[in-house]
Amino acid sequence: MKRIIRRSFVTAVVIGVVVWIASLLVPFSYNVWSFFIGLGLSVVFFLSNSSGGAISKGANYAAALSTFQHQEEQELKTNLGGVFFGAVLYTLVSLVTTIVFYL
Repeated sequence: MKRIIRRSFVTAVVIGVVVWIASLLVPFSYNVWSFFIGLGLSVVFFLSNSSGGAISKGANYAAALSTFQHQEEQELKTNLGGVFFGAVLYTLVSLVTTIVFYL
């Protein structure tokens, strides 16, 4: 458990530093876009760590049609780790800072 918490904090800091450096290189405001970048990364990490989602169902259905096999329904299973939780932590912190910045 300590390992996941440590990895989450490290991931959140790394994402923050990478987005901050990108905001210096590319002309966009860190305060405006940090929440949306964090939200997008959270969704991407969630979808890349899951099995049985819409994308894999479509691929399995196409493969089953080509071989005339019966396709069974699969549940959505996710293997969430420190990287995903770090992205969510970064998203929440950036949401709070965006709200404070605009109030």
